[in-house]
Amino acid sequence: MQDSSTTGRRRPLALIVEDEALLALLADGLLAAEGFDTIFAAHEAEAMAHAAADRIAVAVVNLHLGDDVAGQRVIRTLRQHAPNLPVVVITGFDGDAPEADLRGLGWPTVRLHKPGGYDELVPAVLDVMEQVRTGAWPEEWRRDTDYI
Repeated sequence: MQDSSTTGRRRPLALIVEDEALLALLADGLLAAEGFDTIFAAHEAEAMAHAAADRIAVAVVNLHLGDDVAGQRVIRTLRQHAPNLPVVVITGFDGDAPEADLRGLGWPTVRLHKPGGYDELVPAVLDVMEQVRTGAWPEEWRRDTDYI
């Protein structure tokens, strides 16, 4: 793939919010191979500093950062700046765990289970970005709390 600096085209920017360095590097490698530029945040404060960046095309967020379940706050803050920002959540929490509750965080959001979910990262990122582009969000996924 050509470098965006030689083509004059901007590559989409992915914000990776992950406190485990090896997993952040894995996500970076997968997304870079698909033509994304990436920026990293290892904790909530770093993620918040990137929240206002108007170039972020997608966020990949781990719900558990360090000793805190801060991912939900990060997603809320990102979406205050970009309400329809595509988000892929990667978490070790089971889907029915209270810590993994994504209700009220807006759309589009896809959840992947860690660490195996990284095999599905690129398709999930492309899917949430396509949902925003087309406005196609499956009705069966909608809940009243998603509109908050």
